[in-house]
Amino acid sequence: MSELLIGTDNGIFRLGNGTQDIQQEAGPLEITFLVSTQTKVFALTRENALWMRADNNSWKLVNERSVSEEVWAFAADPRMDGRLYLGVSPALLYRSDDGGESWTACESMRHIPGYETWTFPPPPHIPHVRSIAPDPQVIGAVYVGVEEGGVFYSRDGGETWESLNEGLYWDVHVVNPATDGVRLYAVTGSGFHRSDDGGHHWQCLMAGLERRYTTLCVTAPKQPERLYTAAAASPPPGWVRGGANAALYRSEDGGDHWVRLEHGLPPQFDVMVRSLTVDANGIIYAAAGQELFKSADGGDNWQLVAGDLPTVRALAAA
Repeated sequence: MSELLIGTDNGIFRLGNGTQDIQQEAGPLEITFLVSTQTKVFALTRENALWMRADNNSWKLVNERSVSEEVWAFAADPRMDGRLYLGVSPALLYRSDDGGESWTACESMRHIPGYETWTFPPPPHIPHVRSIAPDPQVIGAVYVGVEEGGVFYSRDGGETWESLNEGLYWDVHVVNPATDGVRLYAVTGSGFHRSDDGGHHWQCLMAGLERRYTTLCVTAPKQPERLYTAAAASPPPGWVRGGANAALYRSEDGGDHWVRLEHGLPPQFDVMVRSLTVDANGIIYAAAGQELFKSADGGDNWQLVAGDLPTVRALAAA
């Protein structure tokens, strides 16, 4: 059984092997991202320091300051040892091939047609790479989602790019490729979208989704048609002072229909659900503010695991 790592404003905590016991690990503080592969876990801090977790659960510093820009996305390619990605603002992708010790800017992104039109609602309207997803079928290929700019695909680790935006709302929060290499899922500021032809055409699917501002999208490892998303009633300006009015949803048919998940969860999340993950055994974890919830039956029933953690920024099954 896997364990869950919880990245917070005050370090990393571990929820181990089917217990309710949460222990803090000795390591980095002020976590912004956690990423796991089959053999390693990486953590990025608010100051962009990169740490790696060794087999004995100890953490070591890999890079004191990976990049100087503000980081919005972090990913690892599980099929390429040492391949990591960072997405930053202004919109640009960085790639590492040595486990984060050094980073290369994928400057070709600046030459994507329409790059100069990308934007972001709050002033000064600077877009950013919000989502990074390695292609599960093509080694070295990667999808990125830009807020606000759309979805783009590179077959060569960020050297060249293809735009995948016909029918897609361009305020992209997460792009998630299905394991079959054909379907793509995207959550946006205007709902859930799916492509059935590798991203060449998209459709918006909202049946059962009463809230349109979708922010997260994860798939069940052993059930590729089962998806989970978190959605709020309005964009982030309305989230101040506990006004997110958010909920969790599940689809059993690749997004055609959605049902709201309620049993054991708050009537609504006043603080936005920031992280959602499914481990190899199908156990789902959701974090909102200082609270961590867990479901062992596909989301039908939930329990509050912890309600007084430091603010949770990231989750990773290890």
